[in-house]
This record gives sequence, C-alpha cells and structure tokens, in this order.
Amino acid sequence: MNNSDSTKQSLFEEFPPISTEEWEKVINQDLKGADYKEKLKWQTGEGVEPLPFYRREDLSDLDRSTPLPKSYTNTEANSWEICEPIFENNISQANEAARNALERGADALQFQITIRRTEGMIGGDIQGLPVQNQSDFTALLNEISLENTSLHFDTGLASPALLGMLWDEIQNQSLDPKKVRATFSYDPFVYLLQHGQYPKDREDIKRDICDVTQFMAKNIPAIRPLGVDGRFYHNSGATIVQELGYAMASASEYLAILTDDDINIDDAAQSLSFCFSIGSNYFLEIAKFRAARLLWKNLIEAYGADPEGNTAYLHGETSRWNKTLYDPYTNMLRTSTEGMAGAIAGCDSLTVMPFDEHFRQPNEFSQRIARNQQIILSEEAYLDKVEDPAAGSYYLEKLTEKIAEKAWTIFQDVEAEGGLFKALENGTVQSAIQQSQKQRNQAIAKRGRTFVGTNQYTNADESMSDDIGKTKQTVALRESEDINIESDAENLIEFLSDAFSQEANIADVIDNLFDFGKQKYRTVAPYRGPQAFEELRLATENHKFTPKVLNLPLGNKKWRKGRATFSSNFFGCAGYNIKDPIGFEDVDEAINTIKKQQPDIAVICSSDKEYKDLVPAIADAVSTLDNPPILVLAGYPEQDVETYKEAGIDEFIYSKCNVLQTLTRFQQKLNIIEN
Repeated sequence: MNNSDSTKQSLFEEFPPISTEEWEKVINQDLKGADYKEKLKWQTGEGVEPLPFYRREDLSDLDRSTPLPKSYTNTEANSWEICEPIFENNISQANEAARNALERGADALQFQITIRRTEGMIGGDIQGLPVQNQSDFTALLNEISLENTSLHFDTGLASPALLGMLWDEIQNQSLDPKKVRATFSYDPFVYLLQHGQYPKDREDIKRDICDVTQFMAKNIPAIRPLGVDGRFYHNSGATIVQELGYAMASASEYLAILTDDDINIDDAAQSLSFCFSIGSNYFLEIAKFRAARLLWKNLIEAYGADPEGNTAYLHGETSRWNKTLYDPYTNMLRTSTEGMAGAIAGCDSLTVMPFDEHFRQPNEFSQRIARNQQIILSEEAYLDKVEDPAAGSYYLEKLTEKIAEKAWTIFQDVEAEGGLFKALENGTVQSAIQQSQKQRNQAIAKRGRTFVGTNQYTNADESMSDDIGKTKQTVALRESEDINIESDAENLIEFLSDAFSQEANIADVIDNLFDFGKQKYRTVAPYRGPQAFEELRLATENHKFTPKVLNLPLGNKKWRKGRATFSSNFFGCAGYNIKDPIGFEDVDEAINTIKKQQPDIAVICSSDKEYKDLVPAIADAVSTLDNPPILVLAGYPEQDVETYKEAGIDEFIYSKCNVLQTLTRFQQKLNIIEN
C-alpha cells in the first residue's frame, strides 16, 4: 500500500459499526432476558437515574454545536483560578499564610469570616479571621497585590462590611478599581434556611441587595457582591438536582429584585457568583457544573440578557459532607477526584480543602497537598488546555441534560410557589432536603454507601480523639468608645465605607447588617454523612474500657471465615477490640476460650445449616457462665430467628441490617452511651 492509499483509508474500517439493537441483544442475553434499562439503571440518590451507556442517537435532540459558555480569564482554554483558603486565626499569621500560598502556586485567596449575633445578645461575636476594623483589613492584605490577586470572601451576611473595607483599601492605595476582582458569599436565602429567621426586614434585604449591586456596578465592576451558595444545600444533604434547582431559584429572585428596581440586567447578572460543592460522584459532578451553565443561560435569556456577555461565574469547593475523621488520609483521594471533576467541568475558580480541615487546624502538610493537587491538574495533567473537555462524551452530555431538566423542574416549582423566600417560609425546601437527608443517612447506616475507615474496612488500631482540635476561633466583637459616625451616604456600602474610614469597628455598625427577630421558620443544618458512625467510635475511645469481641468460627471453613471477617468489620466500626481465631474444632473448645478471654460479645460464625445444632449448644453453655457475653449470630436465617432468640441469641448481624442502629444498641447495652 502506497502513502496516498494509506492516507485515504480510515483506521477504523476493520471495526464495522454496531447498532444499538445489536448491543442490546447481547446485553439481554447476558442478563437472561432481564431489561437492562431497569436492571442496570444507576440508582444514584442524586435525583437522576442514568442508564449504563448512551450512544450518538441519544444526543440527536441536543444542541451542542458550541462549547458550554464560559468566561476565560487568560489564554488557556479551560483555565481556572487555584484558590487557597486561609485558616490562621491571627491577622498577621493569616497574611503570612496568604503570601506564602501565592508564592507557591495559588492564584486566589479565600477568607472565612462569620458574624454571629444571638437574639437578645448585646454586640455579638466573630468566627474565623478576627477582622473587626479597617486596620485589621489592611494588615490582612499587607503586601498582597489587589490588582493581581482574586479574593473570595466567605463572609455571608457580613459581606457589606467587608465590601466597605475593601473600597476604603482601594482608595487608600490609589488602585484602579476596575482591576480589583473579588466575590462575596452574601446569601440571605441560605441565612433564612439556616437560622429560620430573616436577618432584616424583607424589604430592607431587598434594599441592601440593590445598594451593593449599584455601588459595585458604578465603582468596582469586577467585584461580584451577591452569592448563590449551593454549598449549603449540598453539605446539608441535598441532592445534586436540588442543589442546582434551589441555586437557580436564588439567582432568579436576585435578578427579579434588581430588575424591579430598574437596575440594568447586565449589571444584575454581573453581580452574581455561584459557589457549588463538588462531591465524590465523579461523572455526576462534572455534569452538574455543565448543567449549571445551561440553566443560567436559560435563566438569563428569560430576563432578556445576552448569555454570551453574561456567563455564569462558577466557584467549586470540595465537599465537606463526605469527609471522614477516621482514616483521614482517604480524604485526599476524595479531594483528588473532586478537584479533577471541577477542573474538567469548567470551574472559574476552585478550592480544594485540606484533608483534615473539618476536625483540626490544617497544618503545612495538608495545605500543601491541597494546593499541589490543583497545580498537578493544571501543570501536569493539562486539564486547562482544552475548552469544555467533557464535550462530546455521550454519557456526560446525556447526564448534563438529565440533571438540567430535573433541576429546572425544581426551579419551576419554586417559582410557582412564589419564589425562594416564599418556599422557605412555607418549609417546602426544608422538607425536600430533609427527605434527601433521610435517604442518604439510611444508605450510610446500612452501608449501601461506603466510607472507607468509618463504616467499612476500619483500622482497629486507629485512635482519633486526641487529634481533634478547634478549627475556628471565636472572639467577641469590640465596640468603639464614644464614636460618632458622620456620613451623608444613602447607599449602604458608602455609609459603611465612611464608618470604617473613621475607625469604626464592625460592632459599631452591626445594626446596619442585622436586625434579628425570633425564629419563625423551619431550618436545616450542614453535617457530615459519616458523623454518626464517628460519634459511636469516639464514645468507645472515651469509655473507661474497650469492649472485647470474640469471634467463634465453627464448622464449614468457607462460611465461618466469611462470617468472621464480616463480624470483625462490623464491630470495627465501633472501635471494639476484636479477637478472631482461625477456627474451633468443636463447641467445647469455643466455650473454654470464652471462659479464658471473658469477652463482652461473642459472635457465632458458621453456616445456616450448622447453626441448627451449634446455636442451642453454645447458647445453653453460655447461659451457665458467671459473666456471660452478649451472644450474637452472624447471619439472619429468617425461618429460625425466633427459635434462636428463645435459645439465647441477643442480636443478629447481617449484610442488610441497619449497622448504625445495631451498633447503637450494643453501645447502650455496654453502658458506653445512654439509652
């Protein structure tokens, strides 16, 4: 064959195309006639149920002639900002950590500050970085170029105060306001959902939303002051489609408030940023971010704006919901997968949390690993080089469309109810999230969802109680003495800027940020999925003794080994001391071992067939002991359960039981926790 012939011949001509019908025929044969669309459908628990494969014809009705719209910040096609969260609780140390992060590869910085004010409290307190006034803010950003470094302020309803400080800093340094880039997590919808009360009168909230948007559009156009915080929904146990649906409902309500006040739709759109968590469902999370861009495009078009000039700003942050206390280094595997999903999905900026940030102050090692995970994705995996790298994948394209459709339905339901504020007042959102929580918690409790080192494959020698430390400090807000703020400003940000320039503290202007009443509405709260198992094991660690479990492998070697392994894994979740002999020749040898070792729990491990003889013999012998252990059967032979209970079996452990509930009963019987 000459060169001209070889260039004309397709490399794949020897692989003829296979029709979908031919594929399905083979699949049905393998499944012995079962419908693969039901048998192999993925029950994701995220609101969508994808099929095992898709083909080109499945995309025939999708318009993907161009990549999903994204605003690119530099010459790379899929670039994102490597954002590093700052965890130090001291202003000078935080500044040093921030400069260190920028020197070692970070492009952006994330600061977490929470202002809390309990009903009836005078003043309040601040959690996280103790930025209380303009001097603190200036010290925090000392020697950091505001024109070359993106800032992300995770500051919630305190955001207007930090915006005022930032504006003062821009003026004090004579910077070009157009070059300063920042996002803020101001989200009154999440506040209402978390606290069950409005931080201010609803009309005052709308006024604040318009004030900050008008001020930024006029003075600092590259700053996005309004946040859509999808992280809260995710970390409270919501599904992917719920997280997206409520995020779009939030964005729509912002746009409605702003446009009703005659604010230009382009200015309104540019004031928003989205922050989503990235969970461990790899393909679904890639599709989630792509779906967010599609949904935003639909939404912004409905408000009459040009989607090309008003693309969504998406910040991704690795999930807190799925991080574990035990075997914590597995969290690095989770954040690697999550970071990769966010990069491929096209995040504009990305935060990879240190693997230990949820239970202690992250150290230099954990922060370096988190930062380097992103650097590797960019500099070594080259994930920033291809525009919309997931485009063209039948599976991901179809997932994107399915997630977008389901989330749009949730959004439409919220709109039909009167908007997100109304849906939160009615408790509709709370009910939906709590239903998702229930399903997730059940899956974890029954080990349908695995957390390595926590509810499966535990390390019996691991102890974590001594490693738990404070993650965020809390200090009281300081009020200034005899301060009299002079300002003629009508705009909220202008007033706050004037106040801080006159050396006011946040405590002096807190009434401009919060005006609390009593809780009136239902709430939901963030939590971690593995937390319930961890609490059981921590209770064991802190108890005066560690319960001893003795496996009793008898009879058939295959069955006894399998069930003894199951038993060890089961009780390892509670941190018990497990003794697992290879096997016993007979009942007498097993009973003698019980007498010598004095276990708190003895587990009979054999086959269902052999249990008929073993259970009565062992139960009868155990009942005569001076200090009999809790007698457990590995397995659940349904026809004989009542008989075995009468014989003396206290508990049954088996693959489909509720592990969390069963272990809780053991903890109560052993007086480790109260009933």
